[in-house]
Amino acid sequence: MTHKIWRGSFAIPMTPFDEHDRIDEAVLAAEIEFCVQSRVGGIVTPVMVSEFQVLSEEERRLMIRTPVEVAARRVPVVANCAAVNTPLAVSYAVYAEKVGADAVIAMPPYGLAPDFETIYAYYKAISDAVTIPVWIQNAGLVPLSLDQVVRLCTEIERVSWVKEEVVPGPQRIGQLVDRRCPAIQGVMGGYGGRYMITEWARGAAGVIHACQFCDVVQRVWELLDGGQEDAARDLFEHLLPALTLEGLMGMAFAKEIMVRRGIFRNHRMRSQARPLDAHDLREINRVWERIQPCLIWGR
Repeated sequence: MTHKIWRGSFAIPMTPFDEHDRIDEAVLAAEIEFCVQSRVGGIVTPVMVSEFQVLSEEERRLMIRTPVEVAARRVPVVANCAAVNTPLAVSYAVYAEKVGADAVIAMPPYGLAPDFETIYAYYKAISDAVTIPVWIQNAGLVPLSLDQVVRLCTEIERVSWVKEEVVPGPQRIGQLVDRRCPAIQGVMGGYGGRYMITEWARGAAGVIHACQFCDVVQRVWELLDGGQEDAARDLFEHLLPALTLEGLMGMAFAKEIMVRRGIFRNHRMRSQARPLDAHDLREINRVWERIQPCLIWGR
């Protein structure tokens, strides 16, 4: 397998919905172009940030196909093929490779709590069905031990990248990197980017996060890799209050930022329990004022 050097911001597009609860394809295309113009290291779609659990099968395929088409090989696209059963996961993986995705990513089957033999067979079936790299998304829904992650990567040919976000994520990233497993080409973090600097220090190759500030996240990563850690930390500390609000308010916050950046038309969600209220908007206004001078895209 060709070794791929992937680093930095791997941005997750959110799913834009119109007033009829359909995916707004024009907005989605603009969102992907925003990510590409922000010089991200890659795009990961459609995962939790994209509300993939509430998308139909055809909508999930659209959320793979459109990013691949718009990115047009300018940045790699990693397509989510996670499913509640192996046949469906394999079908998503095969489709992703067919339309041109550069890799696929999957949590273990997340509807139940499968045993490791079932998880092993699931990743092997995905790997056997494609010729592109397979990522493990190791999240809290079906957490894997580090020994299990290493075994999957070592024994299954194309399983070679890891998104590690089982608590405590940064420490586990460092422990996994320290294993120096030759079958693992890279480990990335998550948590909305809130721990990206300590993850970088522990050997992470990048961070997979919601895309609303991907231009700033990519710049932080470039400064870190360029030996300018003080400048990176200063920029990150301007960004952190906004990332903290994302953790509190979820994707409604992230979509509101995309509205303010001129990309989204609304912040509609399918999985939102309550709308943003006046207190939320006051806090968003505060962090928006703070972060605006640091924004790069569109200038």
